[in-house]
Amino acid sequence: MKKLTRVLAVLIVLFLGLKFSPYGYIIKGIAGAYLDGHSSAHIYDREHFDQRDIPVINAQTLPEATFERTLDPDIAATLEDFDTKGLIVIENDSITYENYWDEHGPSTISNSFSTAKTVITLLVQIAIQDGYIGSWDDLITDYIPEYTIPAGTATPTLRHLSTMTAGLKAKENYKNPLNRTTAKLYYGDDVVDLALTIPPGKNPTGEVYEYQSIQTQLLTIALSRAVGESIASYANRELFAKVGFESQATWHLDSDGGLELGFCCLNASVRDFAKLGQLVLHHGYKGEHAIVDSTFLAMATTGYKSPYYGHSFWIYPAPYDYIFGFRGMLGQDIIIDPRHNRTVVRVGQHRGKKTIGDFNEMEAALLRQTDLWDAQ
Repeated sequence: MKKLTRVLAVLIVLFLGLKFSPYGYIIKGIAGAYLDGHSSAHIYDREHFDQRDIPVINAQTLPEATFERTLDPDIAATLEDFDTKGLIVIENDSITYENYWDEHGPSTISNSFSTAKTVITLLVQIAIQDGYIGSWDDLITDYIPEYTIPAGTATPTLRHLSTMTAGLKAKENYKNPLNRTTAKLYYGDDVVDLALTIPPGKNPTGEVYEYQSIQTQLLTIALSRAVGESIASYANRELFAKVGFESQATWHLDSDGGLELGFCCLNASVRDFAKLGQLVLHHGYKGEHAIVDSTFLAMATTGYKSPYYGHSFWIYPAPYDYIFGFRGMLGQDIIIDPRHNRTVVRVGQHRGKKTIGDFNEMEAALLRQTDLWDAQ
């Protein structure tokens, strides 16, 4: 009994020491990942975070096609192997395939991970159209004047942050719990304080593509200050309600009443993610109403300093380089195929091994499936 008491005492001391150390965020990471049976963040981890609710304002349902697509048996097995939870295909504005696995359903919301980066870029463009932001070439210090730029380093613009060319002194690492610009950015309780400690200067500003989540978080800070309200509130009024979100969404916050984790954590349903894809597919229009400028979208879906990455949109490698979309960790995908008037949305827990560049086996399976459909 005494030995057990001593062990518990040691554990308590270690816990308190960790909690009040610079690595206190690890406790939240352990609870949100390992204690949930995962080795990293997962699509249902929102219960471990403060969140901002995004209520339904203008629900619109997606029409169903007069025919239904089926999956090739081998591809269906691959998707199940990668723990796919939801898959929807929209062609010519109607659902041709929709399926869910386990307890996931049409109204289940899950973490978008980095697909949220593309949403933030859409919101910045809307804020430019609304007059809150001057242009994509505004300096980040126009909106975050306390952000320190090292001597001899050019100040990044909003465009540089959207295209991952700001050259910040950061390294993306999702597995290292001590990494400041991924693990602490995700699980920490003050993303503004953290983001402002990561200066540019690793690469010449605007010249080199390097994917860094901290760049989108800086863009999120600038956007929130420019519009003078929460990201979730602005997004709901100016984007989600206009495309017809039909399930209540949420957005992870860094703390109670804090700032949205713009680099990752919009939680929404598969159907509502699909509506964002449909908006981009239709050049920023919902019916006859323009929501996002079509000229901007044409530019944004073209490679900038990488052939695979534009203004927060990914461009797929040849022979699929006419396809682009939103992409997130674990294979959260909104795939937009303008050639075949198609949007494919997949959410799940695994993405498989990498194939070309950052692209993965799960996406390759989906693209093979669309080839099979197109050949029918």
